[in-house]
Amino acid sequence: MISLKSAILLLGFNRIDYFTKVLTSLEQNKAAYEHDLFVYIDGGPNARQEEIKQLMANSKFPDAEIVCRVNNWGIGRHLIDARRRLFDELGYDRILLLEDDLVLGENYVETVFKISDWASEYDDVGTITAYNINSTSIDEQAEQENQLIATNRHFWAYVITKRVWDEIKHIIYAYEARFLTKSTYTNRAHRRIRWLFMRKWINLPRTMKTNRLVPDKCVTPPFPKIPFRIATSQDAITALALWHHGYHRITTRVSRAEYIGIEGYSFSPEVYESQGFHQQNLGDYAHIQTPEEFIFADVDSQGNPLKPTEYR
Repeated sequence: MISLKSAILLLGFNRIDYFTKVLTSLEQNKAAYEHDLFVYIDGGPNARQEEIKQLMANSKFPDAEIVCRVNNWGIGRHLIDARRRLFDELGYDRILLLEDDLVLGENYVETVFKISDWASEYDDVGTITAYNINSTSIDEQAEQENQLIATNRHFWAYVITKRVWDEIKHIIYAYEARFLTKSTYTNRAHRRIRWLFMRKWINLPRTMKTNRLVPDKCVTPPFPKIPFRIATSQDAITALALWHHGYHRITTRVSRAEYIGIEGYSFSPEVYESQGFHQQNLGDYAHIQTPEEFIFADVDSQGNPLKPTEYR
């Protein structure tokens, strides 16, 4: 197998307690030291860049490259530009993108990169993650540790390759140029994004891949044909671009991480609970070993297709 030039991208801003927990969990991943680490810290009056820089200086990654924004870019431009630099300018073959609100199990990095290698023979795998909310019992989950499923959930700690990025980036760059360069991310034009931009791509014919991992019975469009009140974030646009180009997103059926983002740009305690994160039903996620082989699970124990919900 050809060795891929891989990087890890860690984003930060001002949630020092969250960032510390995520950084500590990354330090416990032996596989993390095999890849270049980039830390991107957004700026502005509320940023805590110096504190994060000090955390990195005292960490087990003292040679990580740190990029500090002079102004507040907002998570949308901040993340799009980071991916542009790592892929378009530095030529990485794939990146693992981490935000500061998902605590990783000790084999998370190894697992997602191994799945990426395994999935490379398929044309339709767009992103890979190892976080999921699994409602089955912990005993049942023990039998599911090598299983993968389709997902439309929020993007957490995911691997994406340059091959995929090169195919979808034109949609993401168009969104950035049209809606993020002349206004703040917080004040972006939600209605215009939904009705003038997203609706166009939602309703255009979808490109279909030939050598697919995910069967039709496990496919759910991430967005409805009429985009009323759908998300307009850069993550949502990434999901839309992946969908339009025939890609599917996959995750491990059993989570290897814990979401801690009760407070943040898109989250509050109420949102956290409404989306089920207070019931993550995690076992000993931190110590799950990386399986030797993976299988795609298309049905549950009752024979029902394992289809994801729409994007949220």
